[in-house]
Amino acid sequence: MISLRMLLVAIIVGVYSGQAQSNNHDNWPELNGPYLGQNTPKLIPEVFAPQIISTDTHFELNAVFSPDGRIFMFSREVNGIYKMFFSTQNNAGTWSEPRLAGPSKTFPGHRDVDMFITPKRDWLYFISDRPLPGYSLDRYNILRSRIGRYGIETPEALGSHINGPGQEMYPIIVGDGSLYFTAQRDDSLGGRDSYKSQFKNGKFEIPINLGSAINSANNEGDIFVNQNENMIIHVSFDREDSFGAGDLYISFKDKQGKWSKSVNMGSTFNSPETDYCPMMSHDGKYFFFSRGGKVMWVSSESLLLFKKDI
Repeated sequence: MISLRMLLVAIIVGVYSGQAQSNNHDNWPELNGPYLGQNTPKLIPEVFAPQIISTDTHFELNAVFSPDGRIFMFSREVNGIYKMFFSTQNNAGTWSEPRLAGPSKTFPGHRDVDMFITPKRDWLYFISDRPLPGYSLDRYNILRSRIGRYGIETPEALGSHINGPGQEMYPIIVGDGSLYFTAQRDDSLGGRDSYKSQFKNGKFEIPINLGSAINSANNEGDIFVNQNENMIIHVSFDREDSFGAGDLYISFKDKQGKWSKSVNMGSTFNSPETDYCPMMSHDGKYFFFSRGGKVMWVSSESLLLFKKDI
């Protein structure tokens, strides 16, 4: 019987686990233990896996662990095109050299980025500008691939009520199956805004704008929402309190179920560069984000400091 972990590895690779291709590169170090064997950070963000995941030779972004913590996915620019990569941890605790993920092997001239593995490990969500019937090629759409018994199924685009006329970006699925993402719509407060589509009766409902607590007259970008939906970390561009082009902002839900006005996360998290791609580790212990072609991480305890001020 194929174990659940082996099945998930096969899903991400896009082939059966027994057919997975091996890497024999001499320069790949032996990495053992959680989080690719890296020393864990404290309250100040650090580069994640320097010269291993975050390299000087490529532009990297995104950081997504599977629910069991034994698959790590990220995006890497290859010939000017973002592609999804993955590394897996075997039963001995050793991590493999990153390889191109199955969905990114198709449509090699198109971009795949901003992936998310659902908590139940039944879907892989990502965005792509690959050709879709009825959609132009100059835009991102949200796609998902079902994780089936024998591998990853053909990606499908979400419906037209999700993938509208603009670009849809950074899908996040929360505990009840609802979808958060960023897009530009007729009801946007400025440029791109963040939205929620409630999952009900097996379907995504019409997206609802998250309102002025999160969105602004400026462009909003990547949005992370934790599984309990009581914390949001998102990107906003060119606000008056920005440190760079794009900054990370944080909001918590109050006792009435309303989002507090999101606040800039300050110079510890933001820089003169764009800080984006917020994501939490599978166990909630570490917060990841991207900056300047590098993946960053920090103890999630650092986020609680903001809750005291809201």
